[in-house]
Amino acid sequence: MSAKRKPKTKGELVKDYFTKWLTPLGLLWWSVKVSYYDDPNEVLQIFGDPGENRAVFAHTTVDWKYSIAWIQVNLLAVNITPEEDLEEAVVHELVHILVNEMREGEMHHEERVVTGLQKAFIWVSQEKWG
Repeated sequence: MSAKRKPKTKGELVKDYFTKWLTPLGLLWWSVKVSYYDDPNEVLQIFGDPGENRAVFAHTTVDWKYSIAWIQVNLLAVNITPEEDLEEAVVHELVHILVNEMREGEMHHEERVVTGLQKAFIWVSQEKWG
């Protein structure tokens, strides 16, 4: 008799997506450290109070000179994110690593570029063009 597999949690899916996307995005030669937070006090301290806005999924900090990136993931936000949006959110954070070197001033332009690239990578990976 085979044991039934327990469905993966959203946190486990997020970890799998980080592993899945490091290679196709060319980030294996980087040192990418991902930390996960679910304690409400830590989440508030790291990600701030989202107020009326949606909760912050993650923060990505990059030291492009040394090819090092740190991603802090808010598991409380992960748990309220629809499962079908998790992969896109992970790719979005990883794309910040690719474009961070070009950052100047505010984040609006970087967010727009990252969102566009994230959509393109997901689209191509799902072969939606054919």
